[in-house]
Amino acid sequence: MKAYNRTGYTLFSFEYLWRQKWAQEVEKAKAGLQATLIIRHPDNNKLYVNFDSEILTLIREAKCLSRIGIDIPESAKIVLLQEDKFKMYNNELQFVLREYDRIVGKIRPTTKSLLVPHLEDLEYKLRPGMVTLTWTSMNIDGYLHHVHQGLAKLEQLIININDIMENRIENNLKALSKTVLVDLPQDAQTFALDEFVSM
Repeated sequence: MKAYNRTGYTLFSFEYLWRQKWAQEVEKAKAGLQATLIIRHPDNNKLYVNFDSEILTLIREAKCLSRIGIDIPESAKIVLLQEDKFKMYNNELQFVLREYDRIVGKIRPTTKSLLVPHLEDLEYKLRPGMVTLTWTSMNIDGYLHHVHQGLAKLEQLIININDIMENRIENNLKALSKTVLVDLPQDAQTFALDEFVSM
C-alpha cells in the first residue's frame, strides 16, 4: 500500500510539474505570434514566411490535453481557437512568396532594368509584412489582398513585355537577319553608284 501511494504521489507530482512546465512553454511559444509575417534571409535575400512551428506543436498538445479532460491555460485556449486562422495565413503567405518567386523568375535579364520601379513597388507592398504586421494583427486579410493585386499587376506587365520582346522585336529581327539587302554577283567587278542603287 505504501509503495502504491508513493508511486501514485510520484506520478501526480510528475504530472503537476510537467503541466507547470508546459504552461511556461505555452507563454514562450505564444511570444512567436509577435514575430513579423515575413523575413528576408540575410545571405541570399530570399523571402520566407516567419511562422514558428512551436505554435503548431502547442496547438496539437493543447488539443490532446483538452480531449483527455486536462484543464489548459487561458492563453493556450486563445491560440487553440485561432488555429484555423493561423494555418490559413501561413498557407496563404507561403503561396504569395512562391508566386512572387515564380513571377520574378519570368523576368528576362534584358528587361530587368525596365521593371526596377515595378519591383520596388511590389517590395513596398510586401514591406508591412516584414516590418509591422504580426500574426496577431487584425489587418492581415487586407495586406494579403493588396499583395495579390500587386502580384497580378506585375505578372500581367511582365507577360506583356515578354510578348512584345518575343513577337514584335525578336521575330522581326530574325526576319530582318534573313533578308538579303544586296545580291552582289560572284565575280569581282566594280559598280558605279547609279548602277549599285538600281541593282
